[in-house]
Amino acid sequence: MNVACYNFSMPLIILFGPTGAGKTYIGKLLEKEFGYYFYDGDTDLTTEMKQALNSMKVITDQMRQKFISRLINSTDRLCHNHDKLVVAQTFIKERYRVKLLKKLPQAKFVLVKTKTDLRYQRRQTRADYPWDEAYVKKMDSLFEAPRIPYQTITNDSNGTNNLKADLRRLLSALSPRSCKLNVVIPR
Repeated sequence: MNVACYNFSMPLIILFGPTGAGKTYIGKLLEKEFGYYFYDGDTDLTTEMKQALNSMKVITDQMRQKFISRLINSTDRLCHNHDKLVVAQTFIKERYRVKLLKKLPQAKFVLVKTKTDLRYQRRQTRADYPWDEAYVKKMDSLFEAPRIPYQTITNDSNGTNNLKADLRRLLSALSPRSCKLNVVIPR
């Protein structure tokens, strides 16, 4: 029997990508199935940003700067309290991704992708900020293509078991290759 060796010791994963891609869903799956502590970056949204998002108004760079500073400080603090941490946040601008990496160089970014029409459907049904398609398209237009190093995972509703298998492969790609205290998965 062939076996694959997976070392799941990656301590800090940042799930980023366009709104509605499923970052929170994947973060919660990493928490439940792989022992990560999940942190939803929206927790650090300022009151001003929450109000703008609720009314589908423009988010200014000044609002984002304040928010990103709060998020990076929270992530830094959480890294000291948790061996394995996953943070989900859009990180719409490249400069904010770079800012996080300067403070937390151990972070591994993972771009969460999904079909555009599926993202629009998800956003309309979300309880926290149910945006219409026009607002999601506006947010999409602001999302800067990443230039930092990153991995990609696709979340197109192919089933939880398929997504867990994809996460195992992703964690293996992010982790040092070692069989010491690893999970061994038959192929």
